[in-house]
Amino acid sequence: MSIIIAETKVTIIGFTMSEAFEYVDTLWNFLRENLPRELWNDVTIEVSGISGLNKLSFKWSVSIDASNDLLFEEILLSLTENNFLTNKRVEII
Repeated sequence: MSIIIAETKVTIIGFTMSEAFEYVDTLWNFLRENLPRELWNDVTIEVSGISGLNKLSFKWSVSIDASNDLLFEEILLSLTENNFLTNKRVEII
């Protein structure tokens, strides 16, 4: 798995389809417990399939996008502190 961080968005790549949706379910529960309700509309989670032209196989990614820098920093810090991003290669863009 790898992680790409760009502006106010973090993308984790390398899930199977079922892992991606399980991760999103766990992630939403975590964020709802750790973010004030008035900020819930400021966070978007996206699941997408990524495929190369050389073979017909998909890696699935989960992206978390925040509406502003401060909220994104808070989310990223919380995810890191609670081991949501461990054992992954991180690329900051």
